[in-house]
Amino acid sequence: MSIPSELQLFFWVVGSLLAANVSMMAFFVLFARLSESKLKGVIRRIILELDEFADKMENSEKRNRAIQQINELLGWKKIVIPSVLIGWVIDMEVAAIREMQQSIDSSNRTATRQVTLTELKQLASQSKNTLWSAANSMNRDVKLYLHWSAGHYGQFFDEYHINIDQDGSIHVTTNDFSQIKSHTYKRNTASIGICLACCYGATTEDFGSEPPTALQIESISQVIAVLCKALDLTVDIYRVMTHAEAANNLDGLNPGYESNGYPDGKYGPGFSWERWDLWYIPGVAKGEGGNVLRGKAIWYQHNGVGF
Repeated sequence: MSIPSELQLFFWVVGSLLAANVSMMAFFVLFARLSESKLKGVIRRIILELDEFADKMENSEKRNRAIQQINELLGWKKIVIPSVLIGWVIDMEVAAIREMQQSIDSSNRTATRQVTLTELKQLASQSKNTLWSAANSMNRDVKLYLHWSAGHYGQFFDEYHINIDQDGSIHVTTNDFSQIKSHTYKRNTASIGICLACCYGATTEDFGSEPPTALQIESISQVIAVLCKALDLTVDIYRVMTHAEAANNLDGLNPGYESNGYPDGKYGPGFSWERWDLWYIPGVAKGEGGNVLRGKAIWYQHNGVGF
């Protein structure tokens, strides 16, 4: 008895999905076990591509566009795959990538824990060589990216190396700041994600019921001062950026936003507004959030923080 073509297609999709997941798992496991080398650098790039794929497919507009492109690609063979099935495959792949990202290098991961600025400096110093090796492989400097979570006070996320609570307390999700985390689109390699736990329900005109607190603003400025000193970074927009600034490519890095679905090459304030973290903060004009945080960090450095 012959198998219907629809069932053959289903088996083919499931088999391809399993094969892709096995291949991805091999890359993640190999990356976790290797010491720093050229091979690890190559695998890091592959993992970055997987991370970028997951980032894009978590955007509903790009996900729908991908489904449409797949059907257009198969259309010349008169093959029509239901959009629901393609969407299911995409969602399964994204979930697998995220699960593997959570599991790599588990020996360097710890439960979220509170640290002092002194402990933060030690962790940064321990990660310095690996961070710079990864940065050099990408022909860029190590970078710090500043976010807010759009979540609640006290709610921390593993996508960021450092979370800062409403009282200014500092919490880390890893002992290895060179670990690739999914915090800033196409900029995750050789960078540290720092996040304020705040802004649940915020809009571009309103910070919501849980805005950035004064203690959070001072704390993240001190964190910037400490990390830049430990990692030999100048405190400027080319090395310390808010997510809003990165989304608008204000450092000129141009990591390929335009070729990945953003016609203007930008997705921040004034464009699609997908990301506007810290574009402004309470009491500060729009567009000045990053300048104020960097200015405060420089002030703290001049007054001994990080030394």
